[in-house]
Amino acid sequence: MLNRVEPLKNELRALEVEANENRRKNEEMLSVIAGLERSIARYKEEYAILISQAQAIKADLAAVETKVSPSVVFVMLYLCGGHFTKCTYSMLHRSH
Repeated sequence: MLNRVEPLKNELRALEVEANENRRKNEEMLSVIAGLERSIARYKEEYAILISQAQAIKADLAAVETKVSPSVVFVMLYLCGGHFTKCTYSMLHRSH
């Protein structure tokens, strides 16, 4: 009877060791996952800030273009001798 029980006890010990190792690995993976989730949340926040900054830059650029456009037309007219000619039309379309 003991001969049959001893191998089962050995197998049980081996399975307990394996279970403990699996628990340890599980805890490590949970820690890694938590770290990755924190990183993802931080990157999302940084990305949102960058998108907001890019939109602000685009809005500033549009405002500057609106303010500069009339001046560009006057400079082109001046360069073309004050007449809206083919030269002026060509210059206007190259600048946009």
